[in-house]
Amino acid sequence: MTTESIQETNQPTKQLLTLKDVTAMTGLSSTTIYKFAKSGKFPQPKKIGDRAVRWRLADVQAYINA
Repeated sequence: MTTESIQETNQPTKQLLTLKDVTAMTGLSSTTIYKFAKSGKFPQPKKIGDRAVRWRLADVQAYINA
């Protein structure tokens, strides 16, 4: 196993994204993301706490690819 392979296997795949991650991936502002999510044009965030939400990586990638 090469050093590259070890580094790749040690990196956990990030499955849930923060708003900061989503804005960086899409180039959309946070206001636009929430507006689009409310109207059904963007994936809905998943509530993970009282005041915290995350987006599924697969959902955001599907939006970008569409």
